[in-house]
Amino acid sequence: MNLGKIFLFSVFLCQLVLAEGVSFQVSSTALTAQTGTTNEDGDPESNLINDLKYLAVSNWLQSYLGNRYTLFDKYVTPEFAEKYILDYKVSRANLSGGIDLVGHLDGDSLKKWVRLVESKTRGSNQIKPLWIVSSNLPGLSVSPRDTANKLNNSSTLQLLSQLTQAPLQKLNSKLIPADSSINLEAPPKNSSEIQSLCSLAARQGQTLVIWEAFTACGGCSTPRFDIFVYNTQTQLLSFVVGDDLSLPTRDLSNPDAMKRNLAPIFQQFQNEWENAFSEGSIQEVSYRIILENVDSYRTLKLLEGELSRGNGFGNPTLKKVASKTAEYEIKSTLSVTEVGQRLQETQLPGVKTQVSKVDSSTLSVKLIR
Repeated sequence: MNLGKIFLFSVFLCQLVLAEGVSFQVSSTALTAQTGTTNEDGDPESNLINDLKYLAVSNWLQSYLGNRYTLFDKYVTPEFAEKYILDYKVSRANLSGGIDLVGHLDGDSLKKWVRLVESKTRGSNQIKPLWIVSSNLPGLSVSPRDTANKLNNSSTLQLLSQLTQAPLQKLNSKLIPADSSINLEAPPKNSSEIQSLCSLAARQGQTLVIWEAFTACGGCSTPRFDIFVYNTQTQLLSFVVGDDLSLPTRDLSNPDAMKRNLAPIFQQFQNEWENAFSEGSIQEVSYRIILENVDSYRTLKLLEGELSRGNGFGNPTLKKVASKTAEYEIKSTLSVTEVGQRLQETQLPGVKTQVSKVDSSTLSVKLIR
C-alpha cells in the first residue's frame, strides 16, 4: 500500500471517528407494507436491505424528535436513509426466516439535517439578514448607508445582491438592504463597533448582518473583497470569507469579469453559510434553564435526557445544583418563547412541567407532581 492510499485510508477512519456513529439493529419482522418504497424490479434481498436501512434511520429520528417527527416524515425515504448509514452487516434469523441488519448510522449529520430543515421552515420569519455594501475604490465608491438607494442604479450592487441571495433562497430568506441609519463607513473593527451595529440591526428586527466590502490596499494594483456575517443576537462575528481579486480597478465596471472573480468567494460564502446553519452556530443563543422542585437525582437525569432529545436545543450543560434546584445552559436557534413551549411539552411519568419566562434568556421550569 503506497503512502497516498495510507493517507486516504487514515482520513476515512478519522471521518468515521468524528461522525457520531450510533449503533442500530432492525429486523425484517418489523417491516410493514408501508415501510420504504420497495423497487419491484430490483433484487428482492437488496430491496429488503434498503427498507431496513430506511427503518433504522426512521426509528432513530422518531426517537430523537419525539412527536415532532411528523414534520420531517415526508423527507425520509430509502434514498435519503442510504446517505446516513455508515456501515452495516446482515445476519439471518433462523426461526423467523427473515434477516436482521446491524450497523451504525451518522447521528451527527442527521442532527445537522434537522437543523437545516427547521431553518428552512422558519425561513423569512426568523432569518432576516440586513445587507450592507461598502467600497472605497476609485470609480466604485459606496457608503454603507446608501446600499438601498444605490441598488436600483448600480450594476455592481445588483450583481452582489444576486450572488448573495442565491444561498439564502434555500432557507426562504431575503436580503434587507441597509438605509441611512447605518453610522459606520467600514466593517466593524472592534467588539464595541460590532455590538453597536448588531444592536441597531436587532432593533429593526434583523437577526443577521451581511456586510460586503471592497477595499483598496496601498501599493496594490488589485482590490480586495470580503463578506462579514454577524449574529445580532449574540453580537458576534459568525464568519468571514474573502480574497484579493485578480481584477484591475479599471475593469470593475465589466460585469462579466466581476462575476468571474467574485464566484470563488461566493462559493466559500455558500459553503460557510450552509455549514453555519447545519451546525446551528449562526443563530444560536444561550439560555438559562432553572429547574425547580427536583426531588431526586433520577428525576434530574430524566429531565436532562429530555433536554438532550431533538427539541431544538444543543446538549445541556449543568451549571449548578442547589436544594431541589438545578440550573442548565442550553444553546438553541429557537426564540425564548419557542424554547418555553417545547419545555412545556416535556413528558415525564407522574410529573407535569410549568414553564415561566424570567427574562429574554432565562426560563423557569417548575415540576409538579
